[in-house]
Amino acid sequence: MAFMKILVTGGLGYIGSHTVIELINNGFIPIIIDNLSNSELFMLDRIQKITGIKPDFYKLDIRNYDKLNQIIKNYDKIDGVIHFAAFKS
Repeated sequence: MAFMKILVTGGLGYIGSHTVIELINNGFIPIIIDNLSNSELFMLDRIQKITGIKPDFYKLDIRNYDKLNQIIKNYDKIDGVIHFAAFKS
């Protein structure tokens, strides 16, 4: 059985990081994209400490469509996207 890859935008924020942990705990392979405007890079280490797995991480603003497309093309298949990248009002 192949593991499903899930792209998580805003994956190092509060809700995103908790979601990434649950994805890992349930056998998914998360791929994180976050521009770190509302999060911190140390969360990646915390995710690894909690789960034993360090997911792929890309520091990127998802509005940069060219780089976003380059990242997506690095993977043979992405099975789903969970979008948490947003600015608060």
